[in-house]
Amino acid sequence: MAGILVPSRQEAGRSLAGLFYLILQRPEGLRLIDVSPDGFWRSFGVFAWAWPVQCFLWTGMWRALPDTRPETAGETLRFFFVSTSFDVAAWVAPAVLLLAIAQIFGLSGRFSQLVVVNNWFGLLSAYIGFFPASLRYLAALPETANAYLSVFIYMVVIWLYYRVIRTCLGGDMMIPIFITLAMVMTGLTISELAFTALSAD
Repeated sequence: MAGILVPSRQEAGRSLAGLFYLILQRPEGLRLIDVSPDGFWRSFGVFAWAWPVQCFLWTGMWRALPDTRPETAGETLRFFFVSTSFDVAAWVAPAVLLLAIAQIFGLSGRFSQLVVVNNWFGLLSAYIGFFPASLRYLAALPETANAYLSVFIYMVVIWLYYRVIRTCLGGDMMIPIFITLAMVMTGLTISELAFTALSAD
């Protein structure tokens, strides 16, 4: 049953390789990513691969805002329950938004493909974010350096996402820019809501 809901390691390897091809603007990368109906629904199970990293990234709040650090087991469970709930929302909301965008721009035939690629890119971006986050724990970097590093990584992720979507859509420029901006705004909105919820007493 888990193999049906959560992609296998072999599928994860193929799909991530496909993403790298797309980043290099090589459309053949799409052949490595399962965009069938089964692959569409299974791509939401990619969240299970990203969840441990997402939890680690959220603990960065404890470093930046010590008052948000849970002191009891109950508070710890609440912290991760709330953060996971918003992460799930951040995983599902783009699919709903992509459905609307596909209808507006006449991309209904590309909807499944865009959602699957978006979900797999979510895994890649989580692990890209893991490295600078772990570096902040291991190295005593100045706050200014941390801020610049975070912004740089965030901009790199946005640029990679744009390249992936543009390759998926055959090189068109304006629609991938619109999709990228829509995904960025959605992510920022959900992150702000999550931050507010986790900071609440």
